[in-house]
Amino acid sequence: MSAFLGPIHYWLYRKIQLQESLTQALTSVLSEEERITLEKSLDAECGVVERRPLEEVIDNGNIHGWLQGQIAIAEKRFAFAVTTILKKDSIQVENLKQVAYQMGQGNPLPDTEDAQSIYRALNDVLLEGMPCDHVNQVLEQSEQRVIWNQTVDLHLPFWDEVGGNIENYYLLRNAFISGSLSGKPFNFQQVGKEFLIQEVS
Repeated sequence: MSAFLGPIHYWLYRKIQLQESLTQALTSVLSEEERITLEKSLDAECGVVERRPLEEVIDNGNIHGWLQGQIAIAEKRFAFAVTTILKKDSIQVENLKQVAYQMGQGNPLPDTEDAQSIYRALNDVLLEGMPCDHVNQVLEQSEQRVIWNQTVDLHLPFWDEVGGNIENYYLLRNAFISGSLSGKPFNFQQVGKEFLIQEVS
């Protein structure tokens, strides 16, 4: 990444912000008292994701490291929040999925008839480490469908750290993606370690 603040840094910061917004939305399944308690635990255990404009908070002397630190905080907060909620009441998983789906609906992917455009738009939304991590590997692509996998699971260490189940991450991420495709001529599936965007016939 560039040593100077540029479009790629704003692009990445928007993805961090969206993931933090999802984390905060998920806490809405709790009572007000429980939510306040969880927020305090999140700040104490995981740190705080900056919400101010990037140019006001970035460490210009360490742009890459600062953004990497914010990614780590956002990832841990997501894992911690979901794990805490589900440890207290596993039935909440359906409510969490519904919140994630609605959050996806509120962040719709573009109207297009090209699955490859959908895939690229997803990369503008989902937090998958730093751009240099090159996590996603496309296995097949056409206008009708795109299949990809991940060269490494960057989310897993955060879930392991909080004693959570990584399957819950993908459950909620998949619900978010499905919501963002609501009303579109494409659907999304995860099959094992592979992910598929496919035109609805």
